[in-house]
Amino acid sequence: MCFSDARFAYGPFPPHWVPRQYLETYFAQHRLDPLLIANTTVEDLSRVPSDEASDKWKLTLRKYDKLRGVDVWWEEVFDAVAIANGHYSVPYIPPVKGLEAYVEKYPGRVVHSKYFRSASVYRSKKVLVVGNSASGYDITNEVATVARAPVYQSRRHQGRWDGDAPPAGIAWKPVITEYRPEKNNGQILFADGSCLDDDDVDTVIYCTGYRPSFPFWNAATNGHELYDYDNNKLAGNYWHTFFPDYPNLAVVGMPRTLTFRSFEYQAVAIARLWAGRASTPLPPSASSGGGRRNAWKRCGGAGPGSMTSGGRASTAATCWSTSGSCSTLRGSGR
Repeated sequence: MCFSDARFAYGPFPPHWVPRQYLETYFAQHRLDPLLIANTTVEDLSRVPSDEASDKWKLTLRKYDKLRGVDVWWEEVFDAVAIANGHYSVPYIPPVKGLEAYVEKYPGRVVHSKYFRSASVYRSKKVLVVGNSASGYDITNEVATVARAPVYQSRRHQGRWDGDAPPAGIAWKPVITEYRPEKNNGQILFADGSCLDDDDVDTVIYCTGYRPSFPFWNAATNGHELYDYDNNKLAGNYWHTFFPDYPNLAVVGMPRTLTFRSFEYQAVAIARLWAGRASTPLPPSASSGGGRRNAWKRCGGAGPGSMTSGGRASTAATCWSTSGSCSTLRGSGR
């Protein structure tokens, strides 16, 4: 969980302020502040036809002027755009039979890990955590120190940090199959036929991740949606980064395994592609499948970092966000 030139001196579950401080320090040390337009929302991203080799991109931007109390709107045109807006803002809760009625009847009983700030809120409470990936594991163990035992954890499968038995104060449950709001003041049914009633659960915390969101993408102007929600993947994309249909558009941040390091490798690949500093072009179509991808590797492509294109991007905009706010980072393809 670090960039290649700055070690991250912490374990796998740091407090939230540690990675934030790490990123702020990294940004300051590389003197990137002059390139940043903060507190600015990208309202629209549209392709603009051009006589050059690639079309350009028009950004519609909005920034609140505190002095005048109004929103200031403006447009800028760029040769290339890298989208790095983050994908940890729109909570995802999987559909479960009866969940909507349960939430309506018992407002506030079901929450998402996005809004988790402190375990102290759940002191002496009866808690059910749904999910056992990073956030589920972290929150379950933190809540177990203050909540009424046991803290229940609903799991689809054994997690990478799980042992053969749950730790003290934690009880494992299988996936939830149904919510029954009218029974026993709110009953929760699990896949093994067991259930929890209102005297077992005060709060359900869903640690089930987020949905990618590109609200600024103008699908009507750009030809198609950027993200395929039915198949849960970028549309017409290559290596989670490039778009053969849009050679001057890229996305950073979709792979979620190595986080900062994988984002860095994506940035390197994008810079080389747009600067024309490699010998092998991208495959002509992302829909060509594994055969074309393997053939491209055999002909000399060592991976995304060795890709190239014919032109050079002179101005580029990077759309990125932290804590839900969107900012624009200007730069050049180098």
